[in-house]
Amino acid sequence: MKGQGTINCDAVVLYRRKRKTYSVVTFLTKQRGILHCSIPQRRWQTLKNAGYLQPFSQVYITLLPNGEYYDLQQLDGRYLIRSLETDLDSICYASFAGEFISTAFAAEERDSALYSLVLRFAELILTKPVPLAVILLGWQLLSLAGFVPSAKAYQQADGVARFVKEFRETTGFNLSAAAQQAVGQILLYDWHEATSVQLPRTLWRELERGLFAYTTVQLGQELSSLKFLHEMQAKAFD
Repeated sequence: MKGQGTINCDAVVLYRRKRKTYSVVTFLTKQRGILHCSIPQRRWQTLKNAGYLQPFSQVYITLLPNGEYYDLQQLDGRYLIRSLETDLDSICYASFAGEFISTAFAAEERDSALYSLVLRFAELILTKPVPLAVILLGWQLLSLAGFVPSAKAYQQADGVARFVKEFRETTGFNLSAAAQQAVGQILLYDWHEATSVQLPRTLWRELERGLFAYTTVQLGQELSSLKFLHEMQAKAFD
């Protein structure tokens, strides 16, 4: 049961679900894990710093428990991702990442590894392309959630073979030898701005396709953000 007083949290904005008269904004907080806030539309229009309520902005929030959701009492912005204000591709990929985290990980469970990973991702996309960073993040999230072996287990003698067999049986897709090697490289990626994962465009596309397919299988549903992303990609080729 939630406490009766207000709570203060360092947080990263994950995802916004719009309803008729209110929105549900999901935060990943350092202190309490994933929390969901209900914000009435009227409150949204007058909320100071509401511009920071976009995916992967870093914020400091004051919340008040109120039944199923929390009420957002105060919001202080630390930084926001400028590309997520104007670039539709970046917005779509970031929405997928935020919804993926919100769905795959339990609410109100403090997870320092998850918070650290998401914070490093958010800081990187201040200056780096969002779509490619989301592919890196997605594979590491699959590993953190236990759907893909850890980087160490993946590098073991039969680690790759076991994963590839599971992947093929559940998705119907085959990962090329180059993609199998790239997944291992991605799982080891440290998110330092000075390091990068250099891959051909065709390999990025294969890794993206595999990420989306395996995420859908493991979550037991196609995320609404992923459906929208696929629709936007289809329109681009019309």
